[in-house]
Amino acid sequence: MATQHQAWITPRADEPLRRLSRFDGTTFHPVEPGSVKAGFVHVFVHGWQPGFWLQERFHAVGDLVSALPAWDPRLIDPTGRTLSSYYLQLLEALAGLGPEHCVLHYSWLDESATDAELFLAYRSRQATQINGRRLALALQQALHQTGSEPDARIQLIGHSHGSAVAVHAAAALEKGPEQVTLLDAPENRLSRLSGAANLMDVVLPRLTPGRTEGRTFVDSYSSVFGSPYHRMPGLSGVVDVMLTPGNAPSHHVVRAVNAAHLYAVDWYARSVREATRGVGYGWSPLAGAAVARLHPAYRSLWPLRPLELTRMPEVAWKPWERRIEARAVRRGRITGAELQLDPARPTAAMILSSLPGDGLIEFDVEVEGGDGSEQVQLDLDAITVYVAQARYPVPPSGRYVMLADGRPGDHLLTARLVVGDPDSQVKVRVTNVTIVSWPAAAPGFTFRRLAWTTFTSGALSGSVATVLVGAGLAGLRRRLRGRSQG
Repeated sequence: MATQHQAWITPRADEPLRRLSRFDGTTFHPVEPGSVKAGFVHVFVHGWQPGFWLQERFHAVGDLVSALPAWDPRLIDPTGRTLSSYYLQLLEALAGLGPEHCVLHYSWLDESATDAELFLAYRSRQATQINGRRLALALQQALHQTGSEPDARIQLIGHSHGSAVAVHAAAALEKGPEQVTLLDAPENRLSRLSGAANLMDVVLPRLTPGRTEGRTFVDSYSSVFGSPYHRMPGLSGVVDVMLTPGNAPSHHVVRAVNAAHLYAVDWYARSVREATRGVGYGWSPLAGAAVARLHPAYRSLWPLRPLELTRMPEVAWKPWERRIEARAVRRGRITGAELQLDPARPTAAMILSSLPGDGLIEFDVEVEGGDGSEQVQLDLDAITVYVAQARYPVPPSGRYVMLADGRPGDHLLTARLVVGDPDSQVKVRVTNVTIVSWPAAAPGFTFRRLAWTTFTSGALSGSVATVLVGAGLAGLRRRLRGRSQG
């Protein structure tokens, strides 16, 4: 089933630590291996950046670098604001918690920036898997010191598609984070239509989120594109908060939506500054709060009093309960599926066939020999989705790739081995390849489905408009006829 590629296909090593920056309350600084020693570590991840692709590429080429970081002050939007200014309130609030709190910012601008088109969001979402794995690897490199294990309490915070990066990173860490905070993670029907949805309902359960000691605490704040997680299978431990943005600062529709989307970031920053209010960061386990007493869902009703939350009632709904019960997980191991890699043959591939409802591909990675610096990379349908370094074993929760795109059918899974020493005797095997299925799961993104849905909605709205116009004309004719007869 596996086929070995030619040895001249030489993979390149990934350097995720270069994407990480330390914010000291004023400026950003590079992060060196083993340099993070704080007791509390907060990591912020930005999301999709429409309209910044041209600027990012222009400055990266001019600087002779492969990627420009999101905190570069030359990145300016049409309103004259720098890209980093939209997140500074949150970063400054976290840095203000004290010297024992380290604030890190992860950049993946080179893969999340696109032209300013709504239906290009899928490109950013496609890059969330690999950047989650890069973030996990960067954190391990930044936290580990020779002969010791890190004991930092970690909070991963992601906005928009950055929330998917945070979840993928959390699943890939050998020692999971204490908290994962999602800020307007796109999951509603609109984002699923456009291909922007994170589809984290198939990954979040791998973290076994909960509100008891020893479990990863997950809280989600929705302002435009979010959807409640706590009523999804395996996610009853998530705390959801529905936010109500204030009046739009602009009559420009796109800018108004963007402001509402960013409202979750501003709201959480305020909760950090006013942690004594006991909501948002105020109920974080890192702040010493007792999360076991939290309700599953809250709502912020008053924009002028944003930190006043009310509990949302939990109404039993039998059809929903039956739907949850119907989404049992099925695993089907593929017999004989195995990829073998070594320095002489660093690339191998296999073709997998998926059926409706298939959501993940799970696997094991076995490494024999080597010095621990070796990297294993995986591509799915020519898109890089996974990277790991041999010295940082990935737990079972992180050994997967998502089948988020394309129709059921054949998929190409490619594995690559990257070694620094060509004389290395390392051998790698990718084994136990298994497809995980949810028979009732929502289908992934395809251009055909997008085009068909767009056509259908357009035809429906056009038909409704035609009927309304026809009815109006008929009424007008009746009124004119009545006047003429009178």
